[in-house]
Amino acid sequence: MNLDDLGLSVPRIIAGFGGGLVNALLFRKSEPRAVVGSALVGTITANFLGQAASHYAPSWVGDSGCAFLVGLTAMAICQGIAGMVRAKLGVPPERRQ
Repeated sequence: MNLDDLGLSVPRIIAGFGGGLVNALLFRKSEPRAVVGSALVGTITANFLGQAASHYAPSWVGDSGCAFLVGLTAMAICQGIAGMVRAKLGVPPERRQ
């Protein structure tokens, strides 16, 4: 059994991890929990959505480039998906204080 059998791609994982770290730096996340969370969400999202995103990007971006971009925007992607699920289930949106 190898990583491909598990649906894992090392180049996409590395690119997504980098995108998640850049996200943490750009949005000045200083708590260790926020930095680790951003990197982890970027890694997982890029692994599973990076290849799908590469079908919509220009060919010069490449698979790893798309995985990096997905990792960079992963927090927004996951928040959008969660919002769509909440709306479908009829759950009111969360209020930020």
